[in-house]
Amino acid sequence: MRPRYYCDHCNKGNGSPSAMRRHERGCTANPQRICGMCSMLAREGGPEPAPPLPILLDTLDAEGFKAMCELANNCPACILSALRTKNFKGDAETPGGVLGPEDGRESWSYTKAKADWWADWNSAQAEREYPY
Repeated sequence: MRPRYYCDHCNKGNGSPSAMRRHERGCTANPQRICGMCSMLAREGGPEPAPPLPILLDTLDAEGFKAMCELANNCPACILSALRTKNFKGDAETPGGVLGPEDGRESWSYTKAKADWWADWNSAQAEREYPY
């Protein structure tokens, strides 16, 4: 038998306590999360990390999805953490989704946004390391 460790925020399981601590730090369900994607950009001289989740949620409610994305520097993980608080579970007749107006949040895809973010990151890294 081997012990299992679970995230306090999303109930993800893992067999390693150190891996679970690392996951919990950046878990998109953690209200006190530290975004790894934003931190990578800041270390490379990019914009400062996105503001804390409560500020993103206030912006989402007051100014809409587009303004919240701009405030989050279009970071897919930060956007997901804000939208995750608005998710609802559907039933047999109504599929789950994101609560709120149809301002782009209902069709936003984390998978696509993350792939685009990494493509931009990798091309920028290649230009820095191999400029010619």
